[in-house]
Formats: sequence, structure tokens, C-alpha cells
Amino acid sequence: MSAMLNTPLATVSPAPATLRSRLAHAIPWIGWVVLAVLLVVPMLGGSRYIVYLGTLIALQAALATSLNIVMGYAGQFAMSHAAFYGFGAYASAILVTSVGLNFWVAVPAAMLAAGVLSVAIGYPALRYTGGVHLALITFAFGELARLVAANWDSLTGGPMGMRVMYSPGSFFGFDLSSAKGLYWLAAGMLLVCLLVSVVVERSRFGRGLVAVREDETLASFIGVNVVGYKVAAYAISSMLAAMVGCAYAPIMSFISPDLLSAHETISLIGVLILGGIGTVVGPIIGTLVFFGLPEMLRVARLYRLVVLGVVIVLVVLFMPKGVGGVLRERLDRWKRGAA
Repeated sequence: MSAMLNTPLATVSPAPATLRSRLAHAIPWIGWVVLAVLLVVPMLGGSRYIVYLGTLIALQAALATSLNIVMGYAGQFAMSHAAFYGFGAYASAILVTSVGLNFWVAVPAAMLAAGVLSVAIGYPALRYTGGVHLALITFAFGELARLVAANWDSLTGGPMGMRVMYSPGSFFGFDLSSAKGLYWLAAGMLLVCLLVSVVVERSRFGRGLVAVREDETLASFIGVNVVGYKVAAYAISSMLAAMVGCAYAPIMSFISPDLLSAHETISLIGVLILGGIGTVVGPIIGTLVFFGLPEMLRVARLYRLVVLGVVIVLVVLFMPKGVGGVLRERLDRWKRGAA
């Protein structure tokens, strides 16, 4: 008994902290395993509807992940994301059907064009204004792009839209022309966006973006090229949006000017706020709740949107940083407690 009383407290108390620390390091890997399972589920089910739903969710998650780079990490409120999404769809479709390029050549060409266009818009907006002015300028660009698509009948089909009659073909011998192949195309776009997001978050560039988001003056004082970082984040985000748009065209077989509407960007902002803005997992969680929950509640037709609204209100009230933000804070707390 005396030996137990003389035992230092530090020798008996760290067990829970050590367990929490191990759990905090394991949860991210568990999350990747869960994501892999979710990606495989549509392929295991025989329902064509499940495959189609998985394709749409993968596209939306990829689009939200690309927006998270400029809005979550850099803290820039850009309203032109849907415009670049539609730009990628239209540009790739025109390059394939009118110019005769292969789909896999049209994708990088559309991304490059979107990158040049985003720098042309982003540099003057971020150099001399920024903040709310950036939101207004990018919103105006998005509406201008939508009007151009709606009125350039000879190129885009005008308000009636454009029919897309081609398939992506094969990729390293893997056929992407079937419904399951198109699902893997959307899932591949999601994985690319996630990879870019992870690389950005863990790189010096990503830490610079976070510094810019938190305090531009302090970031400039420690040597961060504030304008360059913001423009780079805007360009990367826009290029990824165009890439996802390239996949949208053959998957949906139809493109309309409504694809460029600012309402699409506003929905994506809601996804980020719900899932956790500035986190890797946030766009995926937000997409599953925002788009997946109404589908799972389809049997309750009259109440599914009500349930979704209640979930969003509860998350905003009790989780201001989103589900992903709360999860990240808890994991960081466990790691610090173990240290």
C-alpha cells in the first residue's frame, strides 16, 4: 500500500492521454479507409441509380474540395467557382466536338485556359481590392460568363444548351464509356482534388496561405508574398474546377448556361460551412450531408428538405467551424494533452 501511495502521479495518469494520442493519429488513416470503402460501394451495388448517385456526389465533393483551397486555406471569398466549372465543361466539349481533340488532351488544355483566365481576373482584383470587392468582381465575371454562354448560339448552343455525345474513351486501357467507368472518372477527379488539397495543406505554400488568411499584414511582414499567394490559390482552385467540369460534360451528356450560375457557388459555400471550411475532410462531409441526406430520405418526400434544414441549422449553431473543424480541434487537443 505504501508503495502505491509513493508512486508518482505521472506514472499512472498518462494512460488515457496516450490512448487518445494514438487514437488521434489513427483517425485520419481510418478516415481514408472509410473514404476508400465509400468509393467502392457504388461499384458493388447492382443498382444503376446507386452508381449514378455516387457519380454526382463524387463530382460535387471534388468541386467543393477545389473551392476549399481558395476559400478555406487562403480565406478569399471568390464567387466565380461555378463559372470556371462551366467553363471547363464547355471548353472541353468544344475542343472535342469542334476541334477534334482527344478528351485527355482537351482536359489539360481547358485547365490551362482556365488558369490564364483566373490570373487575368484575380491579379487586378486581389492586387488593388480584395475582400468584399473580390466577391463582387468574381460574381460579376460569373454572371458575364453565364450570359455569354446563353447568347453565343453558334458556339455554345445558347439558352438551349449543348448536347454532349462523346465519351472519355479509355484511360491506360481502362474503359470509361460505361456508367461504372464514368463513376470512376468522377471518383478520380475527387482523388486528384484531395491529393492537391493535402499537398497544399502540408506544404510551405499552404502554411503561407493560412498566414494570409489569418493576418495579411503580419504575413507580409514575415516575408510572404501576399498577392502572389492569393492569386496562386485562386488559379489552382479555378483550374481544378475546370477539370471537374471537363468530367461533368460526358457524364451528364448535356451542358446548359445554368451550370455557370452563382447559385451553384453559393451551394458549395454552404457545403464547406457545413462540413468544415479549411479542412481536408470538410468538403466530403458537407457533400454527403448536403446532397446525400436528401437522397437517403427520399422515401419521406414531404419532410426530407425539412430534415436537411434542421441538420444545417443545428450544425451552424453548435458547430460554427463545421463537423470537420470540430473533429480537427478535438484531435489536436488530444495530441497536445499527450505531449
